[in-house]
Amino acid sequence: MAFPRQIRNFNAFVDGISYFGRVTEGKLPDPKINTAAFRGAGMDAPAGVDMGMEGMQAELTFAEYAPEILKMTGTMQRMVLRPAAMGEGSFEADTIIATCGGLVTAHEFGALKPGENSTVKMVIDLRYYRFELNGEELWEIDIEAGKRIIGGVDQLGGIRRAMGI
Repeated sequence: MAFPRQIRNFNAFVDGISYFGRVTEGKLPDPKINTAAFRGAGMDAPAGVDMGMEGMQAELTFAEYAPEILKMTGTMQRMVLRPAAMGEGSFEADTIIATCGGLVTAHEFGALKPGENSTVKMVIDLRYYRFELNGEELWEIDIEAGKRIIGGVDQLGGIRRAMGI
């Protein structure tokens, strides 16, 4: 039986600074295509038609109230998450690099309880997202540049050319 290659650990960088040991959780964005239902003559059911992407967010939960992080509300920041995956029977790890850029929109404070850790979650509204696995770029989404490259295919290249961009 083959076991899956699972995420074993991760590191997080904000504005190029490593927060190794200071971040407890990270959440990658969920790229999702926004669709509109279309049902033409003769079709037995509506089909979803690509109408662009939904907005994306990424999150980091910090184990401390770091002043430099709290001061980032309302600023454009770049965050890089580097999870590492490994399977059973091998000590080779997969290199995963998720680069996220956008506006820091919120800092959500966890509950204050005596004898328990207090956390703060930073939320970033993304304008840029790139996901690489072992050196292969799987996704590059640049909202401001009108780019959506999935698996090496520029899905919006024809639209940009038609608009003269």
